[in-house]
Amino acid sequence: MKAPLDDALDLTTLAKGLDHAEGVCWDPVRRCLWAGGEDGQIYSLDLAGTLTMTYRIEGGMLLGLALDASGALYVCDPGNHTVWRYDHENAPTRYGPFINYPNYASFAPDGTLYVSDSGSFVVATGSIVAISPDGSSRVLDLPPVDFANGLSVYEGYLYYVASALPGVWRVSIAEGANVGEPELVTALSRCVPDGLAFDNAGSLYISCYQPNQVWRLTSGELDLIIDDWTGEFILSPTNIAFYGDELDRLALVSLCGHSLTSVNVAATGEPILRPAIKE
Repeated sequence: MKAPLDDALDLTTLAKGLDHAEGVCWDPVRRCLWAGGEDGQIYSLDLAGTLTMTYRIEGGMLLGLALDASGALYVCDPGNHTVWRYDHENAPTRYGPFINYPNYASFAPDGTLYVSDSGSFVVATGSIVAISPDGSSRVLDLPPVDFANGLSVYEGYLYYVASALPGVWRVSIAEGANVGEPELVTALSRCVPDGLAFDNAGSLYISCYQPNQVWRLTSGELDLIIDDWTGEFILSPTNIAFYGDELDRLALVSLCGHSLTSVNVAATGEPILRPAIKE
């Protein structure tokens, strides 16, 4: 286990002043990070460190984000109970059904967009909605989730965070088929897991809103790789994403720190699936 915030981690603050940002994703075409704000802001951060608010959605409270092959953003907005599709040229349009608390979105290779509907933190009422490229949708046949949160699709499985368990589950997914039986990937203790990311060696990274931690799961073994007990550098990290031309840095967005931070975790990220979606 590494010491908290040791020099080898090479932490860098990329940007400050984000309005309680939660979601973050890497855009390999525009070569920027995208993030959302509590008042409906859509932020971009380029590799030179320039932070720009590109759009603001009225009544929005933006959380997780995903990208398709065209570069359009899919943004979870519990303020308006919807997922927005934003093509960067026109006003965002609603994508899929009414969702009470859409928290995070992740694409599968077939173009299905999986969206966590968090539910209550006290009682397990969370679920996951699958939105097909044709606009139809369904709720996955899963037991109620203990506050459904971050998602990641990897090698035929949908991984999903149960923040109030706390832990991570996975379920087998296939085009045109129902889901399989959920499997518990890992249980955690005395923390609130939020975001997920995979590296290209198959290790799973789990960011925790509390208490300012990032865990790495490799072959069933958990390793605490970041533990900012001071809250000075990383404060309530929510979502994470590998970024850069080589995907060799990990971006963490700090909800309460109003910042984006870059960390060297000595790994290369697994490219995020960005399927082509017909309009």
